[in-house]
Amino acid sequence: MAHYNSRDLIKRGEAILAQHDEPVVGAKYLMMDLFNLSQMDILMGDKVLTDEEYAIYFNAIQQLAQHIPLAHITGFQMFYDRKFNVTKDVLVPRNETEELVQLVIQKWQQRSSFVDIGTGSGAIAVTLALELPRVTSYAVDISHDALEVARSNAKALAADVTFMQGDLLQPLIERDIKVDCLVSNPPYIAESERDLMNDSALHDPYIALFADDGGLALYKRMLNTMHQILNPGALVAFEIGHAQGKAISEYVQQLYPHNVPTIVQDINGLDRIVWFEWCE
Repeated sequence: MAHYNSRDLIKRGEAILAQHDEPVVGAKYLMMDLFNLSQMDILMGDKVLTDEEYAIYFNAIQQLAQHIPLAHITGFQMFYDRKFNVTKDVLVPRNETEELVQLVIQKWQQRSSFVDIGTGSGAIAVTLALELPRVTSYAVDISHDALEVARSNAKALAADVTFMQGDLLQPLIERDIKVDCLVSNPPYIAESERDLMNDSALHDPYIALFADDGGLALYKRMLNTMHQILNPGALVAFEIGHAQGKAISEYVQQLYPHNVPTIVQDINGLDRIVWFEWCE
């Protein structure tokens, strides 16, 4: 039986990815994720692969070269240092969304409940449920299949979250539930931007990516009805597209002149979050 050195195989994987205009770092992360290796394991180069592992690795490299997201190949994505299972039915959690979670935690103060709208894999809701003390946690998604993934992640990570299926805020309105925080990373890409996206991103569900009205439709719908579910002084925090901060802020002040939105840039210097404290 042949054995193959992991570092040599990573170099071969990098060459294949480079030929297909995929980031070559994917070859290393694929090796780490498939075989539960650390950065140090890769650096030391001690791992050797069997014939079976070799076949698994290069089959996965070929998928990555076809622009299939790494998380869809391995079945999971790390988020806030926790492993979240993902499927074709949910958006793969992004690093930028960790910054949304961090902002909510920083602004939490004495609040005691939140809802995550469009929860997908449950990454935001589960993380906040685990990071915030004595919090009542709700999460909503319109997709039954996405909620199954989110529930599975919550169970695996021992997070107490109440999941509800429905359209945006409607499940809370119907149950007369009010919260101290509304957080959401909704679909916000305009259909006109589709041709600008990379092939890897387009493997995420269409319903989790695109929205009408130049990507603003779901923000506006939440803003139109959020007064029905927010307690006084509630925190509202949205992840946004890089060119949407001004439009969303203006819409907030058009509806609720006493509210003062703040736009926050992400680690790349792009507008990424709009947040404000609710006052009617």
